[in-house]
Amino acid sequence: MVAFGDGSLYVTGNRCPRGEAIDYDELVREVPAASSLTVQQGDATAADACAPASPEDAADAAPRASRRAEERRAADTDQLEGPAPARTPAPAPNLFDERARLLFKDWPCKPVAPSRGETIGIPRVLAFWDQMPFWSTLLRALGFTVRISRPSTRRMYERGLAHVTSDTICFPAKLVHGHIRDLADAHVDRILMPIITAVPSENVMKTSEWMCAVVKGYPYVLKNSDDPARRFGIPFDTPLFHWYTRRDRDRQLTAFLHDTYGVGESAARRAIAQADAAERSFAEELSRRGEEVLADVRRRGTYAVVLASRPYHNDPLVNHGIPKLFSDAGIAVIPPDAVPGVREVDLSRSRLDVVNNFHARMLASAVIAASTHELEYVQLVSFGCGHDAYLSDEIVRLMREIADKAPLILKVDESDATGPVRIRVRSFIETVARRRRDSAGRPAAATGPRPLPDPYPVKYTRPMRREKVMLVPNTSHAFCRLMTAAMRREGVRAEPLPVGHEEAIRLGKRYVHNDICFPAQMTIGESLEALTSGRYKDCDVAIITGKYIGDCRLTHYMPLLRQALDDAGFADVPIATNDDADTHGAYPGFKLSLAASMEIAWGLPMIDALEALLRRMRPYETVPGAADAAFERALDEVMNGIEAHGLRGAEEGFARAIDIMKGVPYDRSHPRPTVLIVGEYLLNFHPGANHDIERYLERNGLEVIEARMTDVIRKSYFYKHAQVREHHVDLPVAERAWYATADRLFDVAHDRADRIARAHPLYEPPVRLPELAAVSDEVLHHTFDAGEGILIPAEILEHAAQGCRAFVILQPFGCLPNHVVGRGLIRALKERYPDAQILPLDYDPDVSFANVENRLQMLIMNARDAASAS
Repeated sequence: MVAFGDGSLYVTGNRCPRGEAIDYDELVREVPAASSLTVQQGDATAADACAPASPEDAADAAPRASRRAEERRAADTDQLEGPAPARTPAPAPNLFDERARLLFKDWPCKPVAPSRGETIGIPRVLAFWDQMPFWSTLLRALGFTVRISRPSTRRMYERGLAHVTSDTICFPAKLVHGHIRDLADAHVDRILMPIITAVPSENVMKTSEWMCAVVKGYPYVLKNSDDPARRFGIPFDTPLFHWYTRRDRDRQLTAFLHDTYGVGESAARRAIAQADAAERSFAEELSRRGEEVLADVRRRGTYAVVLASRPYHNDPLVNHGIPKLFSDAGIAVIPPDAVPGVREVDLSRSRLDVVNNFHARMLASAVIAASTHELEYVQLVSFGCGHDAYLSDEIVRLMREIADKAPLILKVDESDATGPVRIRVRSFIETVARRRRDSAGRPAAATGPRPLPDPYPVKYTRPMRREKVMLVPNTSHAFCRLMTAAMRREGVRAEPLPVGHEEAIRLGKRYVHNDICFPAQMTIGESLEALTSGRYKDCDVAIITGKYIGDCRLTHYMPLLRQALDDAGFADVPIATNDDADTHGAYPGFKLSLAASMEIAWGLPMIDALEALLRRMRPYETVPGAADAAFERALDEVMNGIEAHGLRGAEEGFARAIDIMKGVPYDRSHPRPTVLIVGEYLLNFHPGANHDIERYLERNGLEVIEARMTDVIRKSYFYKHAQVREHHVDLPVAERAWYATADRLFDVAHDRADRIARAHPLYEPPVRLPELAAVSDEVLHHTFDAGEGILIPAEILEHAAQGCRAFVILQPFGCLPNHVVGRGLIRALKERYPDAQILPLDYDPDVSFANVENRLQMLIMNARDAASAS
C-alpha cells in the first residue's frame, strides 16, 4: 500500500496489475495501524471508490460482475482459439441457476414471534449453499430480519484475501472473509455461522454423517484469525452442533436459540417445523425439475449433463460459468441433488466408505449417469481438495465398470483465466457426440449398464493367518512394532516393514493420485517397496493399512492401497485394516480382538514414555549412539513381553526397558532450548516422511519435544465420549458404553505406565488428554473433531505455558483438517504468546530438504538467541 503526499491511498499488492483505490474507513478497519494516516478532504477518488453501495448498486452488482467475467472468458477464448462459434439460439435448462433461485428465495413461513427489530446476517458461503432454506426460514419465523450477503465478486474475494490463513485452502473457503465484510458493510446486528460437525444421513449409507473439515471448521478459523466481533463490533454467533439425528438437532438448536436469542422452546420448535418444510419444498421442487429435464431430453433423443460438485460450486464465481457453457451449447445441466433417485442408490459396491452426504450425491449420480443413456457426467473439483481426489478416481472406476462412460473432471480455483476450461468442455462435448454416433444402433447389452462387481474380490481369509506374512507399514517405527506384536499374539504372521525413504516416496507418488495426502503415499509406497524388493513372493504376503471412519483421508487408505496394488501388478495381494467393521467384506479372516486392542492401548503410553526419554537424553549423551541403541533394546523388551504374555508381559518388559534406558550416560548440565513438533501424526513420527527433522533440529542445538501417539489414538474415543456426556448426542447405548470404556481404559494404561516409568530420573508424567482439552477450549472446543483435532493447539498452549517458545507444525499439502486446527489457529495462539515462533511446514512427495532447511534455520537462530538472552 502506498500513501501519497495528498493523503490518497493506493493498493498495489492485491494481485491486481492495475492496483486499486480503497475506502479510508475500510483501510483502518483492516489495518488498524493505518489510522495514523490522514486523507485530504478533497480527495474524492480514494474515498469514494469503495463507498457502501446503494440498494440499486447492490442489485446491479451481480449482473455487472457476471458480464465482466463473461467478457474476460470470451477474451481468453478468443486469444486461445479464435472467434467462438455462434451460440445455440435456445439455451437448454440450467438447473444450477434454478437451484440458486430456489435456494435463496423467501419460502413461506408464519411468524411465531413478533418482529425483534434485529437483522441477522448469513454469508452466502459453504454449507449455506445447501442449508439456506432451513436457516432463512427459521430466523424469519422467529421475527428476525435476514440479510444474506450479496453474490460473490472478485472485488469481494480480494477484500478478504489478506485474512486467509492458508494459501492452499480451497477457493470457496477463501471467499468467506469477503462475504463477512459484505455483511459488515450492510450493518447487520449479528452474523450467524454455525459449526455443524455431523448431520443425519440423507441416503442409504448410514455412515454419511460427517461434514467436510473446512466446511464445519471455518467458523473457528474466522473467530481465531479474522475475529468479526472485534474487528467490526458485530456479534459472531458460531454455535457448535453435533447432529447425528433429528432429535439431536431439535434439542441442541432449541437450547441455542433460547440461550442466545431468548427464544422459548415452543416457539423454537414451531419455527424449526417451518424450516423443515421449507427445506423439503426446496428438495422436492429441485427433484421435480430434474425429472422434467430428464423426461424432456429423453423425449427429444438428446442428453443432459450431470454437473456433479459440492453445493458451494453453485456459486457462479466458483464455477466460472461452466454450467452456462453447457446450457448455451444446448445441453441441459443438472446438479447432483436434482438427479431423480440420487438418494436411493445402493453404494455398497463402491470401494469407498461413504462418510459425507455430498460425497454420496456425487457417487450416486455417477452410478445413475453411467446407467442412463440420456445422461453424461462432469465433476467439478476444487484445487487443494484432497477428498475430491479419491472421489474422482472412484467415479472414473464406477462409470467404467458400469458402461464404459468416461467423465470429464474439471479442477477450478480462484483464477479467472478460463480459456482452457472452455476448450476442455468443447472437446468433451465433441467426444460425447462422436461416442454416441458410433454406438447408435448397437445392442443395449453391448453398451451397458452392467452390474458392479465386488470391489474387493481378493479376500484375506482365516487360513491366511498361517499361510501369509502380513506386512505392517509404519506410522511410526514404535507404533508399527506395537501393532505387529499385538497381531502376532493373535496368531497372525505379522512383520514390520523398514521405515521407508526415497524409494517408498517414489513408488507412492507413482501409484497414488497426486492430490492424495503424502502420508497415504508414504505408507502405500512402503508396501510397494517391499513387494518390488524381491524379499517376498506375491502369493505369500498380505498388507494391513490404517483406517478411521471420519473426515480424514485415512478413511480411504484401503481403496487407495487396493488401486495402487492393482496398478502395480499385485492384484492378488489381499489387504486388511484395523477397522473391525469391514463393511466391504475384504478381510473376513482378520479382526483385532478385545485383548489385542487392550494390548495396543496398554503399549501406547509405554512407547510414548520410551520416546520421550530418548529425546531427553540423545542430545546430551556422552557416548554417541548410546541412546538410540538403548531405545531399540528397550522397545524389544516391551514387544517381546506383549507377544509372550499380553498385558502382564507388557508391564514386565516395560520395567526392564526403563532399566535399560537408565543405563544411558548423559550430561544435561547445559540444557538446550526446546522445540515442540506437532501436526499430522504420521509426519510427526515418520523420519522418512519428515526428512529426519528431529535429528536435524538436534544437530542444530535444540532439544525436541514430540506430541504423543497415545493422544492421537485416544482422541477418537475421548471426543465421542465428551459429546455423549456434554451434548447428550443420540447414539446407541452400546456405542456410548464403548466410548466411555475405551476412554477410561487409556487412563488406566497411563496409570500403569507412569507407575513403572517413574523409576527413571528424567521421566515426567505427561499431561493427559482431558487436561489438554481444558487448555485448548478457548480456541477449539474439545468435542470438535477434524484431523488431529484439539491436539495441535492444546500441545502448543500447554508447552508454551511451560516455557517452550519454538513450535513446528508438520502438515501434508492439501490436508483439510490442518487448514482449521493448524494454520487456522496460529494467530489466536500468537496473541496468547506473542514471543512464540510457530512455523507450519507443508510436505508432499516433491518437497526438498533444502526447502525445509531454509524454513527451519530462522526458527533455530531465533530459539538460540532467545535462550542466550534469558
